Amino acid sequence: MAGKLSWKKIRRGIKYPILVFLIKAFILFVRLFPRNFVLAICRHLGSFAFWLVKGERQKTIRNLSLIYGAEKSPEAIRAMARQVFVNQALNFGDYVLTLHYTTREDFAKLVDVSGEEHLKKAHAQGKGVLCLMSHAGSWEFSAILPPVLGYATSALSRPMPNPRIDKLIVGYRQKRGMKNIGRRKAYPKLLEALEAGDCLIIMIDQDTQARGVFVDFMGHSAYTPVGAARLAMDSGAPVVPVFIRRKSDDRHELCIQPPIAWEETGNEEENLLVNTRNYTAVIEAFIKQTPEQWVWMHERWKTTPEDVAAFLEKKRQKAKEATR
Repeated sequence: MAGKLSWKKIRRGIKYPILVFLIKAFILFVRLFPRNFVLAICRHLGSFAFWLVKGERQKTIRNLSLIYGAEKSPEAIRAMARQVFVNQALNFGDYVLTLHYTTREDFAKLVDVSGEEHLKKAHAQGKGVLCLMSHAGSWEFSAILPPVLGYATSALSRPMPNPRIDKLIVGYRQKRGMKNIGRRKAYPKLLEALEAGDCLIIMIDQDTQARGVFVDFMGHSAYTPVGAARLAMDSGAPVVPVFIRRKSDDRHELCIQPPIAWEETGNEEENLLVNTRNYTAVIEAFIKQTPEQWVWMHERWKTTPEDVAAFLEKKRQKAKEATR
């Protein structure tokens, strides 16, 4: 057993350094080609992935049908789903091509910024800024652009399974000025970042295991993290929507909107519900402008109230057993 375990460690020790080397080599290789050529290849790869990855294709079509099935034909839904895959491939191509970009001038080559005055005004309040983002468009750009634009920025990051690959990805973000906050005992660190005046990247448009509430999203009840509302309530930081979309000419537009007003109900739990609902409505409105740019392969409506009730009951039972 010890010999097998040792060999497994040796293989991992060899495999991941090689993988990191190959990733870096691939990035350098891609940069040898002009952007138009790379994006043309990515369009074909996205269409091929749509055909190849059956499970993700079916989830994408199913989710789009749930929202748009009453107004669009199956053929139109399928075309939308294919474009979702193409857009993800285009985003990957631009991500690889720009990993060496670190300045506002670099990103000005392919990103237009609108509404920066909203972020500047909110940041000047000195309470930090909750940058509410979405997995629409090239969301990695939306996350790293605030530090590139000159705003101290932090983000919560779930580590990759392998430390070497995690270090590589986090390193690229840090080169742009992004400060990484690990998930372990993260909440106090998030508050500290806001107290220091940082922009804090936060996304709530996916179904996760984080504490959440059920709010309407695209006409259907969706379990939604309350992290943004909780941080806004505890810190007083303004919540500024910061979204990005790909334009028809393949340039990107970073769209910074006015802060979302805090709605005070006088009750903490109601605050979390009402404001999470308000934030979700703003995210939904943006996604609906270019729906093919959102990640429809994500199972956004998976969690049900019954799932949450069962989870909470399981936690209660474990707590009872621990006190016996």
